[in-house]
Amino acid sequence: MSQQRIINGRYEVGELIGRGGMADVYMGLDQRLGRTVAIKMMRPDLARDPQFQTRFRREAHASAALNHPNIVAVFDTGEEELPETGQQPSVACPYMVMEYVDGDTLRALLRKGEVTTDQAVEWTEGILAAVSYSHENNIVHRDIKPGNVMVDESGAVKVMDFGIARALSDSSATMTQTQAVVGTAQYLSPEQARGETVDFRSDLYSVGCVLFELLTGRPPFVGDSPVAVAYQHVREEPPSATTLVPEITPALESVLTKALAKEREDRFLTGKEFLTALRAAHYDGIAVSSDDSTTVIPPTVVSGDTEPTQAMGTISAQDDSIFEPREELPEEDYELTGEMDAIEERTAGKNRRRRGWLIALLLILLLGGGAFAGWWFWNEAEQRRIEENQIQVPDVSGMPETDAQNALTTAGLRPILEYEHNEDVERDRAIGTDPASDTTMQRYDEITLNISLGPDEVQIPDSLQGSSEATVRDTLEDLGLTVSDVSYVNSPTIPRDRLVDTNPALGSTVSYGATVALKMSSGEVEVPDVRGMTENEARNTLESEDLGLSLQVREEETDDHPANRIYQQSVQPGNNASQGQSIEVVIAIPEPEPSPTETESEEPSPTESEEPAPTESESEDPSPSESESDDEDDESSESPSESPSDDES
Repeated sequence: MSQQRIINGRYEVGELIGRGGMADVYMGLDQRLGRTVAIKMMRPDLARDPQFQTRFRREAHASAALNHPNIVAVFDTGEEELPETGQQPSVACPYMVMEYVDGDTLRALLRKGEVTTDQAVEWTEGILAAVSYSHENNIVHRDIKPGNVMVDESGAVKVMDFGIARALSDSSATMTQTQAVVGTAQYLSPEQARGETVDFRSDLYSVGCVLFELLTGRPPFVGDSPVAVAYQHVREEPPSATTLVPEITPALESVLTKALAKEREDRFLTGKEFLTALRAAHYDGIAVSSDDSTTVIPPTVVSGDTEPTQAMGTISAQDDSIFEPREELPEEDYELTGEMDAIEERTAGKNRRRRGWLIALLLILLLGGGAFAGWWFWNEAEQRRIEENQIQVPDVSGMPETDAQNALTTAGLRPILEYEHNEDVERDRAIGTDPASDTTMQRYDEITLNISLGPDEVQIPDSLQGSSEATVRDTLEDLGLTVSDVSYVNSPTIPRDRLVDTNPALGSTVSYGATVALKMSSGEVEVPDVRGMTENEARNTLESEDLGLSLQVREEETDDHPANRIYQQSVQPGNNASQGQSIEVVIAIPEPEPSPTETESEEPSPTESEEPAPTESESEDPSPSESESDDEDDESSESPSESPSDDES
């Protein structure tokens, strides 16, 4: 295990907890105050770029100037000198020591599941409070998005990452710098997308985009590329939130409409104004009108026993004669004509009754025909409306989750996401829809979109060996696995802080959601005991693939150890050595024997040597066996001298 890293003599660097575009974030411990902190350190490969150095220092300066409960606090800043590595010279790597927030980002909370309207409003209130405070200090954040907002365990909102923030007085604070987009496309204001100067209202537009996503589950604009999304911010109107989620009230819809206005003059002027309108819309039902005034939208009251008013038929002008009074006869003619009048009266009554029946029948026929004609026209119009609103469900099988959701939304349907395991469909891709594709549905109907979580069992990729810890974590989390703990093991070939193996092992199959332990390389190997080996044996052992060390031999003359054997090594057995380190060994070689001249000079001359005085035991007669033995020896010693004398005689 490598020694714990301490910077500035005070901050203990712990495990990696996050990675951004230009910096890594580690959990740390302030040893002086004994509190947990987050240490944001620029990546060494970017620390040599002056542009990234300037951006990192700007974030530190902007964040340190803000002291608000809804903004992540910055405690300390500094630079750590990284040593020279290979061809790269040493570099000063800037860092920030920040408040550690124990919680999740809004992006992670949106991915976990549905966000309620109350939560969406409450979290947006926290964002607006932080943005209003930064605006009061003349700082524009320019990158408000769910990934830069955290919610801690108590529910408090914390805005972070002022990496591209600018003071309002900086006239060059535009969306583009050196041909690169500054900001996140899905939350860019139209003026940022056009590369114009930003102000406070640009942040409020981004907050409106975040509120839209919290309420509906998707950003207001989606597309295949950042350029396509930026174009929609400039040219197109966002979809109505109520068509995506009918539960959203008209009052909240009016707040979104004003916040997402294309022209800055049509948006909220300040964060406090936005916050006041949001609270009034959510809690009191007060909508924001187009002329910046607020109007109350009262609920529609319908009495339970009230019948709808029916329209009455009209009477034509030519029918008015039946209501005219009968013309009276002159008074003097009454008696003469009385009987005739009675007869005429009876006849007229019969005629009136007959005419009344005819009129009634005619009215019935007219009303019936009118009703039938009205029903027919209404039915035709309804059929046309139904046919116009009928759509074919598109085939989204195999599409990425976002693309499938966009295809259904574009077709006029309201997708409801369901997640399930599938052996044949890759994770985060669409399995299909319910109803299935090519089915006829009505516009704005709900449709179930089934998204694959991948197979129930997941294979840990072999290709992860040699990867960094952050890469391994991201890959395993994308597969639905969880990293449990990290340990360090020796390895002869894999560089330090790179993955050697996992538990379960690389290439093995585990269940979805299982925990995996990481074994990272310590950059060292354990040195074996080569004492007593020959040089070739030690070289084969140390330079093998299992160790990868090198051998350096030194010889010493000694008779205290076996000849041509190793009796000493520079690194003791069982200790660790760096990868590829050279191990020095000492081999014993025998001391050379003295030359003959030296031997003779050292031996005493016959005159100088004295025979030791025989002891009593020696002076006694030898035993018969000993004498016989001595005689045989004498004879054998004399025989060579006798042979030549015989020859001579």
